[in-house]
Amino acid sequence: MSKFFSNDALNADVVDAVVRAGGKALDGELASLIGVKSIEFDESTVIFSLPKTHRDYIRLLPTLKKYCLIFQSSAGVFLPFPKKDIDDNKLLVFLQQALTGIGLNIDFALADVDLKYGLWSIPESGVEPLVHPFKVLEIFESHGMGLIEAMYGRSQFNGFEFTLEQIRFRKKQDVEDVAPCIWIDKVLRDPVTKHYFTQINILSRSGMKYGVISSIIPNTDLQDAKKLTDLVISITPSVVDRKLLGTLVKELLRHAVIQIGTQTWIRTEGWIRDEDGVIEGCACGQELLLAPGVDPDRFHMDIVAPRLAQIGTLSGWNDAVLAPLSQNLTLLGAIQLGMAGPMVDLVPGVSSSIFNFFGGAGRGKTLLLSTVASLYGNTGAPGQSKPGQVGKSMIETFGATRRALQAKSQQTSVGPFLIDEIGSNSYGDLFESYVYETGNGLCHTKLSGNGDLQESPSKTLFVLTTGEVSIMSLVSRNAKQGIFDRGVDINVGGGDVSFEGEDTDDFVFLQEDVKKAVSAGIPKEYGTVAPAFVRALLAEMMSQCWEVELAKKRQELADNFPSYVSKDGPNRVLSRFALALLAGEVALRNGVFNEQYVDSDDLFNGVLVCAHRWVTTRWNHLYVLADALCSQKRIPYSTPKSGLPLYRHKDQYEGMPTLMITKDFMEEIFPGRNQVETISKRFKEDGLIVRSDPGRHTVGKEPYYHLKTEWLLEHQIEWSEDWERFEAVELPDM
Repeated sequence: MSKFFSNDALNADVVDAVVRAGGKALDGELASLIGVKSIEFDESTVIFSLPKTHRDYIRLLPTLKKYCLIFQSSAGVFLPFPKKDIDDNKLLVFLQQALTGIGLNIDFALADVDLKYGLWSIPESGVEPLVHPFKVLEIFESHGMGLIEAMYGRSQFNGFEFTLEQIRFRKKQDVEDVAPCIWIDKVLRDPVTKHYFTQINILSRSGMKYGVISSIIPNTDLQDAKKLTDLVISITPSVVDRKLLGTLVKELLRHAVIQIGTQTWIRTEGWIRDEDGVIEGCACGQELLLAPGVDPDRFHMDIVAPRLAQIGTLSGWNDAVLAPLSQNLTLLGAIQLGMAGPMVDLVPGVSSSIFNFFGGAGRGKTLLLSTVASLYGNTGAPGQSKPGQVGKSMIETFGATRRALQAKSQQTSVGPFLIDEIGSNSYGDLFESYVYETGNGLCHTKLSGNGDLQESPSKTLFVLTTGEVSIMSLVSRNAKQGIFDRGVDINVGGGDVSFEGEDTDDFVFLQEDVKKAVSAGIPKEYGTVAPAFVRALLAEMMSQCWEVELAKKRQELADNFPSYVSKDGPNRVLSRFALALLAGEVALRNGVFNEQYVDSDDLFNGVLVCAHRWVTTRWNHLYVLADALCSQKRIPYSTPKSGLPLYRHKDQYEGMPTLMITKDFMEEIFPGRNQVETISKRFKEDGLIVRSDPGRHTVGKEPYYHLKTEWLLEHQIEWSEDWERFEAVELPDM
């Protein structure tokens, strides 16, 4: 708001002119507008101002009084006009820059709340005051103040003449209109293609409304007169001279590449790297975040339909979302996995993966995905209403084809790729390929029709999915072990699925009060965490020792699990969970997470619970077998001739007996079609079978599995030689 006060009451003509300019009386009789001294203007008005110290003040003042409604104070002259005919942000910023260049000002935000004191006046001749802002610009231009040069950089150029609205070409006494005013203000280079582009701006007029239309054009098209004129005609309501316009723009471009420095054109969200691969910043939605010391003038960001969006504030997200979810360790672990998304390319030794949170219907799985989405943008899931939310939904579904989903994964820039309802995929046998290709970076190399090699770069990516089924249940029984290193199942229980320890408070998913509170918070507060987290990463980047921290956190996790979890492929999964821990720690120590709600122990326990759910799902067969073995009252020494379904072999391994188990007995422990074949393959891959020699002669013999049992020690189960049985070890209370 901008307020003006006069010592004398305004006459009716002045009040009428003020109202037409968008003003509102603050005193006097509001019905009759008598006795008005105070006037207020809001955002529907623009106010030009000429300071008293301006060199042309005395020369310009009589003309302004002759044609305009003016307010004269000790500081200078103010001229209010309705904004509606120039209500275009690009135009307003352009005019502000040009007028500043000649010592004038245009205020279109009206943020100045100071009360100005002075006198109002209107033209004495009885002429109606000017009401269109461009009319006062014509006055400034006619007084030779250099307005045209300030707007377009020149008034004459190789036979071309710039006026306020048009470019004309003069040849002796003949003058031709060429086009609306055009100027070049940016020369851009695409860091991916290395191609050059130019931004041209066109002053567009339709009726009495003005605006600036900007378009970024490849240099090849800019120098093609036909393509250029077709573009200008298509985006502006104007008539142009094709030949002269082509000549003009080539001349403008020739000068621009000399006078204007080239900027890097940021067209997609994600990390920004220099020619040597050093990270200089990150594009988050419409926000360009740069590392300390990086010059922002080197970049031009123009992202169409960004994936990230914001509503609310970071403190609001902490209060409305982090506070309630901190009461559930699984959710706390999930958001740290989501936070790890921007870090996968920053720390060596971390590979792509799919984290699948699966469980019974109504458990809150989609809410978990929406909570992770709240770190980055729109939290609405497909098929759910999203009133009041802005930006594209962060969550996809498996309704898309496999290749389409992989293409969208490639476009994911900041954060993880979120997909709901994994069980609805129709990929069949190709699902294993989807998991493998995602885990291997989605790199596709192929030949084009003309024999050229087309290669999409490898992309390290975290994918978070939810559904009622596990990845394990969607792959064939002959699936390679690498599938389970790339597809990580995290069981949240419910329905027909359960996991070890679900009845303890640490594993409850999801308490009703937490579910309600988080559901209420995420539609109102989202998208503010990612930019804050990226700022934290950029601030730490120069002095970080993330690789050392990652190794330490991986070891801390490994110390809580059996040693088979740290072998080869599974160890890669531990590294990903460790990265989630590191991301949470970075967020906490940089104030992204409010320490009022969480501390380092909470964050560690959240990831630990998710990792525990993965371990007890992936190696569920070992937990089931351990229970079955502990239920045996006695397991004697014997030989195949005894016909016993379970007995001890004479060989031991690492101080523990080895067991011979018949296939029939295994089928009692693991009922279900092909279950034993699948599980025996996992025994072999985990190195738990004593001998597995291809081609061993078993025809006519009872098939036995010869299993190691030293792994039971890490399940707190020992062998009692006295009782010839396995017994659970009671752990002391801490």
